[in-house]
Amino acid sequence: MNIRCTRNTGFYGMGSPIEIKKNNQKWFSINHNQTKSVEIDEKQCVVQANFFLLKSQPLSLVDEGRTIELEVTMNPILLSNYVILFIGMILVPILRLNIIGIIFLLVIYFIFLFSMLNKAYIIKEIQ
Repeated sequence: MNIRCTRNTGFYGMGSPIEIKKNNQKWFSINHNQTKSVEIDEKQCVVQANFFLLKSQPLSLVDEGRTIELEVTMNPILLSNYVILFIGMILVPILRLNIIGIIFLLVIYFIFLFSMLNKAYIIKEIQ
């Protein structure tokens, strides 16, 4: 099975490589805007993008006799998180929130972040 994997994550984490795992074992690393082609002997496997605590959902691949094109991108929901954080920083002085309000906002923010750890990247097959 031939696989071409392209990283298209924008400027988020562009200084660090993303690790691609095959069947839960490190397979190769891919840098910013890089494409790697690999060939494996297996008829099917499960791949996943991984960087420290951030992961993608596992993707099952089956050999169909053609080159499988994969793309790794950032989850758009996680990207919108930066906008929400920025708006929250602006609202704190405008709403004159006390320390309890700020802590409440931070708790909600971190709950959201931890819920997104296993969905931070999207690895998908492209045609």
